[in-house]
Amino acid sequence: MKALRAFSFVGIIVIVVMVTGCAIIISPGAKVDADSFGKTKKCAVVTIMGTKKLNAQKGFLQLFMKVPEQNTQPILDKLRPEVIKAFQRSRHLKVKSEKRVLNSKAYKNLEADEAVQKILFMDIELNTAKGYKFIRDPQKLSKLAKDLNVDGVIVVGMNFSVSSGIAGGMFAGLGIGVKRFKVVTAVSAMAYDSNGNLVWEDAVHKSSELADSQLAVLADVRSVDFHKLKPYAFKTGKEGLNVLVARLDDGLEGKRVGAHVATVTP
Repeated sequence: MKALRAFSFVGIIVIVVMVTGCAIIISPGAKVDADSFGKTKKCAVVTIMGTKKLNAQKGFLQLFMKVPEQNTQPILDKLRPEVIKAFQRSRHLKVKSEKRVLNSKAYKNLEADEAVQKILFMDIELNTAKGYKFIRDPQKLSKLAKDLNVDGVIVVGMNFSVSSGIAGGMFAGLGIGVKRFKVVTAVSAMAYDSNGNLVWEDAVHKSSELADSQLAVLADVRSVDFHKLKPYAFKTGKEGLNVLVARLDDGLEGKRVGAHVATVTP
């Protein structure tokens, strides 16, 4: 069996095309090795992680300024049970209970990898949901699958970002407009079998409806209200998980699972 090629946990390959003010985000099509990770297979979710910061977008005048940011830990912790529920709703997988995974001797004794994702010249800090360890080493994941007596172990990643745009108005000529905020959440997953082969990978994007709007100077982002954005981050994360598992089921049934397309409007 030829192992699938892994994508980055955080740096999901996407194509962004600007069309009449809209961003079209295309995630690669799902890849499933149904022979190794097929119907009735037992699996365990062993990592739930995400980018550490939810950042406000920078305006033109703030390119070299520090912008507001929010720690994603509360969002990940709230989404933690939704991850397990989503995979338990799979038509084909048998999911080991979270309690048995996290309380197992194998998981407790496993040394976590450094919770940092390197992308080009940047180090992206990561959070893990409460009780989970960050594990990216295929050898560790392979051994963990054997120790947990499952056919595959799943790593789930989430990337939260703020999408913002300016709506024109009577004050637009003065550099003042209505700042509009949305949340875009990328949900990705990988699964490794007990031989260390990557047997499933996929990624989807979900964009929220309007989460907040306020009168602002065009380049100003300092007034972003993260409190209003958090429920939308949770909602898009939950929706993305459900789409991800539905695509997995389709792949396990032999259906072609193409690229996932999401449209983000300002």
